[in-house]
Amino acid sequence: MTWITWDEKQITGHPGMDQGHKQLVGLINQLANAMENNQPREFCSQTLDRLIEQIKSHFHVEEQLMARHRYPKAREHMALHAMLARDVQAFKESYDAGQTAEFVTLLVILDSWLDRDIIAADKALADFIATVA
Repeated sequence: MTWITWDEKQITGHPGMDQGHKQLVGLINQLANAMENNQPREFCSQTLDRLIEQIKSHFHVEEQLMARHRYPKAREHMALHAMLARDVQAFKESYDAGQTAEFVTLLVILDSWLDRDIIAADKALADFIATVA
């Protein structure tokens, strides 16, 4: 399943952020495919772990950019990062506990991330960096 197709609407214009987003989208699609095809729970859990680690790594890079360029909306942007990381971690904990963790729930979380974080907040960050660099 290709749940997210990478296209121009997700491009921020900052090569580092865009590369990180592409990697995240790849992992999301891998996870969507695994869950849709009823792959073993352990494989899905490991894919969730990789997604969580990639999210943390990507957010760290973005937060370093915000600090380096003294981004005035850094606090709000970092709150979006914390919310996504917390939501995905909570989904994983529920999934690993064997609870009925609906994949649709995770897709809603990630869809919100696409709209709120990449398409809005990350583009604003990339635009800001372009004007001060």
